[in-house]
Amino acid sequence: MLLHIFALLALALMGGISAEYKSYDGFKILEVNYQEPRVKKFVQEIDQHLGFMPDFLGENWKLKQAHYFIDKDSVSKVESNFAANNITYRMRDVNPQTFKVRRRRDLNGGAVTIHDVNNRYLSYDEQMQFVNSISQQFPQIVKLQNLGRSYEGRSITAVRIGDDGTDKPIVWIDAGVHAREWISYNVALYLVYTIVSQPTFRDLIDHVQLVVVPNTNPDGYEYSRTHDRMWRKTRSRFTNSRCGGADANRNYPFFWGTKGVSHMECSEIFCGTRPQSEPEVLALTNAIQREEARIKGYVALHSYGQEILYPWGHTMHQYPADVQDLIQVGKAMATAIKAVNNTDYTVVNSGDGLYPAAGASDDWAKSRGIKYSYTMELSPVDDETGFSLPEDRINQVNREAFQAIQVLMLEVRSKFGAVRKMATNSAASTRSAQSSLLLNRFRTTISRGFGRG
Repeated sequence: MLLHIFALLALALMGGISAEYKSYDGFKILEVNYQEPRVKKFVQEIDQHLGFMPDFLGENWKLKQAHYFIDKDSVSKVESNFAANNITYRMRDVNPQTFKVRRRRDLNGGAVTIHDVNNRYLSYDEQMQFVNSISQQFPQIVKLQNLGRSYEGRSITAVRIGDDGTDKPIVWIDAGVHAREWISYNVALYLVYTIVSQPTFRDLIDHVQLVVVPNTNPDGYEYSRTHDRMWRKTRSRFTNSRCGGADANRNYPFFWGTKGVSHMECSEIFCGTRPQSEPEVLALTNAIQREEARIKGYVALHSYGQEILYPWGHTMHQYPADVQDLIQVGKAMATAIKAVNNTDYTVVNSGDGLYPAAGASDDWAKSRGIKYSYTMELSPVDDETGFSLPEDRINQVNREAFQAIQVLMLEVRSKFGAVRKMATNSAASTRSAQSSLLLNRFRTTISRGFGRG
């Protein structure tokens, strides 16, 4: 299997990274254009044709391309099967820089700063050091909450911004459910720092509480950093299995185990032994349910693909009753992103692509009554760098995603924000009007249909 080939790089080459790091020499990226209906049907049934499900990296909605990561022992089988079925494809070598092991840049006890968040990928300990320093610097508006522990005992930490004991609405952001999606962690940390450190946003967090969980899969992330760059799952262990981990984004208790999942423990999309079998998922669902009546916005940060996805994702061509609201705000978020550096994000239903996926966090959040529930697939849009977004692009993606979250917070404030007791009615009305005006700058005309395009 893709995730369990022996590692080849010795510790001496790691420059301080423990154990061995998995080699991806000989692996390929498979690219398939599925404009033709017969080709689309073939790739939707690719596991039946090949006898296994290859690692699905994602799809480009606009170009109608599907991308897969093929292990070296399966390349010839894939090529012969595609040729036998008269399917045109492109098989590309993996960029060796994508999996190059670099010497870890230790801080030697120095503080982690926003410069680090904008320019390099941090360890879990560094992430926690960063949020701790923010909570100490801004104790009046930032609180840290331990939601629970990962399988290996690491804290699942939430950063609560603007938690003043009132019943104002909440926007909930979490990141990193898939370990290899490194940019999502940095985006979450940048969001925390920017909205706390800039006085411009103080009025917004007076009316909307922001909860950010910057690392929802710390075990998997550390394993991805130190052993296997393409590791996706948690690090749970199962009885009598040589394979570890489950796909936490197939483990939520909503249509669990039905579509787009595997019940084989070695699969990339193994949905766990039962709903909420993963302690990380259990911690998150318990925390959200405790205050779900106040949570009006939810975004799961993922990569990659430059997409804003809305429910339902467990099936195809079925949508929530308020789908037009989801599309409208999603398009406003995409417009805000584009204003930063002309980057295009597609707003689309998460179940209408090649593979519906049950048990995902955004579907579950929507099922709990959280109105604006999304998954953001961050940059890039292509598989050339994919999950290994170059560090010199981190800052741009951070800034783009922040604008999208700001738009969501403005919408939640406009629709659900309560008037604070210490404010006069006229002042509150003025702020509400300003919030609506800001949001309207990002609104776009809703196209007919369900937001594809």
